[in-house]
Amino acid sequence: MRPPTLADQLRQLACIAEIRGGADAGDLRQAVSALDRRSPEEMARLAGHLHAAPSDDITEFPPAALWRLREFVSGRADGALRASRAGLPLLLRRLLELKNIDEVEAVTLARDLRVVTLSDLRDAIADGRVNRLLKPAAGRLRAGAEIIGRDVRPMPLGRAVDVLSAVQDGIAHHCPLLEDVGAAGDVRRFEPLVSQLVLVGQSSSPPAAVASLCAMPDVDDVLHRTPRRVVLWIHQVEVDVRVAAYDDYGTVLFGATGSSEHVRAVSSRRRLSLHQNEEQLYAHAGVAFIPAEMRNHTGEIAAAAAGPLPEFVSRADIRGDLHMHSTYSDGQDTLPAMVAACVAIGYEYMAITDHSERAAASRTLSLDTLARQRDEILRLRAQYPQITILHGVEVDILADGRLDFADDILEQLDIVLASLHDSAKQDGPALTRRCLQAIRHPLVNVITHPANQLVGRRPGYALDFPVIYAAAAETGTALEIDGAPSHLDLDGEHARTAVSAGVTVTIDSDCHRARALDRQMRLGIGTARRGWVEARHVLNCRPLDEVLGFIAAKRTGRSRRSARP
Repeated sequence: MRPPTLADQLRQLACIAEIRGGADAGDLRQAVSALDRRSPEEMARLAGHLHAAPSDDITEFPPAALWRLREFVSGRADGALRASRAGLPLLLRRLLELKNIDEVEAVTLARDLRVVTLSDLRDAIADGRVNRLLKPAAGRLRAGAEIIGRDVRPMPLGRAVDVLSAVQDGIAHHCPLLEDVGAAGDVRRFEPLVSQLVLVGQSSSPPAAVASLCAMPDVDDVLHRTPRRVVLWIHQVEVDVRVAAYDDYGTVLFGATGSSEHVRAVSSRRRLSLHQNEEQLYAHAGVAFIPAEMRNHTGEIAAAAAGPLPEFVSRADIRGDLHMHSTYSDGQDTLPAMVAACVAIGYEYMAITDHSERAAASRTLSLDTLARQRDEILRLRAQYPQITILHGVEVDILADGRLDFADDILEQLDIVLASLHDSAKQDGPALTRRCLQAIRHPLVNVITHPANQLVGRRPGYALDFPVIYAAAAETGTALEIDGAPSHLDLDGEHARTAVSAGVTVTIDSDCHRARALDRQMRLGIGTARRGWVEARHVLNCRPLDEVLGFIAAKRTGRSRRSARP
């Protein structure tokens, strides 16, 4: 294999510049064309001239190309190319490092297939574009996608929401040309683990909006740029921003939101055209509008083809939060701060549910602190008459199935939540028996984060969920959809199955900080919507008297199937 020539090296650099949307890409291409026309003898003379002559004496190359040529003939080509590749999107950089593609193929990927992220590549492989336009590299690209997919660690949803919120704040301040900017992709679908950060906006002048995005002060680098798309390195992560025109905003947002399977299935119903909004697009495809959280190719298209979908639970439906913590256990804010925050949100009711004595939290409730907490809640009820403050507890389900507090303590509380925090190294059947024992306890009203999953760190317990659902429905015990980003449990799949089995659910924040109450409630709602949950399924979408009636019915033995018809 011959060593790369000066033209080869400059061509590689020109390709990288083209992918990045650099202003020097054209100059470098022009210089490559000039070099390709030279004979080996002429190239040798040029190299000597580049070593010896001042820059002003060489006028046939643009300044940007001339600087690079001098760098190359001085033996610094490898370092310059490595540094340039480091400024590419992760996918293309890793494919080049793995030698699965060369720079020319990288340009074809980015320019002709619009592939600059791992999800782009997976889509292009699945829909046949790679085979059509890069068939010689198809096998190498599939292998590269597998390797990179194993190497890349997805981001927890909570962190992804925080990053995109910060970027959106910057866009609102610095990019007035870009309107209606919102999350797309995994974040808009409330995937617990996010593989790609995507924003979509619209503008009367997409190229000008892209230019303003690139100039934002928080942007550390521009990894890829076209007139309607830019991949930014910002806040130590890649953020992919798509900029639509007014007439195709709906089409762009749809394509950037749904799972690949959902997008292909909808598109196959009728060839997509330009649509200003997603409602028009779905109507064009002959189906009812499908909310973003449901676009996972799990039966939603068939359901929407049969007629309008139900109204799924929304933020406006939530009347209160039944799971939160204060400094009485491992919360970071005081009881008054949590109450004041709930009042500011506009809740009708709330429940303070700190951890019981033997929980593994950093601080827990003793019988003494539980009594002091009760006294403080009485004072706060007088101070905040506009909200009902329920005094509750999140009690651990112990290894033998007993609850961490005795019944004579629990019956003094307004609401009792029970949790399987500690697996005690038990298997699925044993954990199921413990959970069932708590469900059948007359004082337990809610099983919180039932599978006890830790997103990105540990899967949920292998419970016998059909048995759990049946017992919960029979006894009038709610199962929680926990909005804490570390839990998001029940997840969408389990929530959908639970409500189908007649289970009443709660959607709670499980919050430990006052300022995160609304954020975590929204994560819980998004998770519930992934599970096709309607407001009628959710206990804390009901008025206070119905919540208290739900609690009282179980305590007095009036067990019932508790989901509304």
